[in-house]
Amino acid sequence: MKRKWILLKIGLFLVALIFLLSFSNARYAMREVIKVDTIIDYKDGNHFVTHHLVDSILKKSHPDYPQMLMQKVNQQKMEELLIQDDFISDANVYLENNGVLHTEISQEVPVARVKNGHDEYYITQKGKRIPLSPFFSAHTMLVSGDIEPEEYLDIIHLTTLINGDKLLKNHIIGIRKVKVNSFILVVNDNGYYLELGPLDHLENKLDNYKVFYQKYILNNQDIPYKKLNLRFNNQIVAIK
Repeated sequence: MKRKWILLKIGLFLVALIFLLSFSNARYAMREVIKVDTIIDYKDGNHFVTHHLVDSILKKSHPDYPQMLMQKVNQQKMEELLIQDDFISDANVYLENNGVLHTEISQEVPVARVKNGHDEYYITQKGKRIPLSPFFSAHTMLVSGDIEPEEYLDIIHLTTLINGDKLLKNHIIGIRKVKVNSFILVVNDNGYYLELGPLDHLENKLDNYKVFYQKYILNNQDIPYKKLNLRFNNQIVAIK
């Protein structure tokens, strides 16, 4: 008898639990999203992505967005739509039980702006090509010439070395590809330029230039050189 009573209590408990879960699910199904909280990462100073852009993308996920039922929120679809945008590198979407829909956006970070005739685009720090934005212009190194995709990583490495050094960053204002496997660096003094050659041994070439600059250029108002050839690993050839 006692055993039957225990089984009966367990059965009643399970029935009550199922009822509560069904009631809770029914209430959840009828609840709407009450707020969309969008966080966009602006730490790198880029403003390609706006809240308006994010909203316009998320509206494609459901016709009732943002006043949609919570059960209709497809977080995976929202993330997939967001990362299809050229300027969004990553997206995280999640919904809380209180009805708040959270969207966290990471932007692409350009390191170089390439101009080849009428063709202009950015190269990002991940080696991705993205178009220019009609709303925001990133402050990056200017690169001209026909840059091949397999050269993107070397361009990224070169711009990283330049931006990471105070002297180089203050003097080198552009990179130009003059022919296949041959590059020059444009400096802010139009009196001379740096012949870099191929994009190899970059650390050594730039270190040689810094030594030469400190010794022969820093304290000279009149620079008698038209070109400094950095192609050679252990020396700089100065051409007047």
